[in-house]
Amino acid sequence: MNENSADWLWQELMDEYFFCKSLREDTEWSYKKVVRGFRKHIGEACPPYGITSRDVLEWRRHVLKKQCLSAHTWNNKVSHMRALYNFAITSQLTNLSKNPFNGVSVKQDKKRKKTLTKNQMTKIWLTMQQFASEPRTESKCALRPVWYWLTVLDTLRYTGMRQNQLLHIRLKDVSLDDGWIELRAEGSKTYREWRVPVVSHLRPRLEALLQRARDCGAGNNDALFHYERFVSSPAERASLSEKPSLQPLRSFFRRLSKECGFDVSPHRFRHTLATTLMSSPERNLQLVKGLLGHRNVSTTMEYVDISMDIVSQALEKEMALYTDKAEEMFYNG
Repeated sequence: MNENSADWLWQELMDEYFFCKSLREDTEWSYKKVVRGFRKHIGEACPPYGITSRDVLEWRRHVLKKQCLSAHTWNNKVSHMRALYNFAITSQLTNLSKNPFNGVSVKQDKKRKKTLTKNQMTKIWLTMQQFASEPRTESKCALRPVWYWLTVLDTLRYTGMRQNQLLHIRLKDVSLDDGWIELRAEGSKTYREWRVPVVSHLRPRLEALLQRARDCGAGNNDALFHYERFVSSPAERASLSEKPSLQPLRSFFRRLSKECGFDVSPHRFRHTLATTLMSSPERNLQLVKGLLGHRNVSTTMEYVDISMDIVSQALEKEMALYTDKAEEMFYNG
């Protein structure tokens, strides 16, 4: 089979799946990305219904051993492909009787949540302040406009929302009078709506962002964190997409990570906030669960981290008795 025929079959499979499942645009994009990666490995001319379990296992070895990607990443790829092939089999788009992506997931290591330390937090804001005070030396810089990205950083830092939720916030979803931001179901991983509070430090930044957005012609139903709106000319704004692009956010965090010398991402702010709240002696489990929008308490409990200082103090206190007795026996020996 030639490459054009294979292209048509793969496209037909995805089109049918997307039509029947009615997925979000971002979800469709992730499926297409996984399919592209798989086809690149097995060869563009290979049709979707000509692969074998051996092909899948070879792809797994390539992803885990050669690309050195994580088990989580592999399992995510597998879940996408398994869903496509389950659909193809149940819809009778193929004569395959067995899904070649069944039973190929791998066990994931339980790793600590990736958080930002206090020193790293300080470094991030010092880096942004440096770019705010220095004259422009680049025609286009991913860290500018600094005022906008500082608002993004503070919003992520003080609310723990995900990046997709951030991009789905409309002007009317922010109520400074009542002190909350409504997170929409469209941007939520759990397909739920809930509100997060606007703390005093975040309020002036959101107030300025709202005013600038209105000055640029944004209405109540428009996206608030629409980067292109703030960097485009009035003539260019008329042709802007209603939905903000994810690329400026990705470019910003990639450049910020490079300038800081460590990885910075929206999810690290989420993990940091959750871990900080769950480390408090007066922690409120239901409060943290509600703030982060978790369905299950078990997910929130994953953010319980052990404080080395507290452990050290406890060990010294509990072991002091045995140490004293040992010393007494030694000297009286």
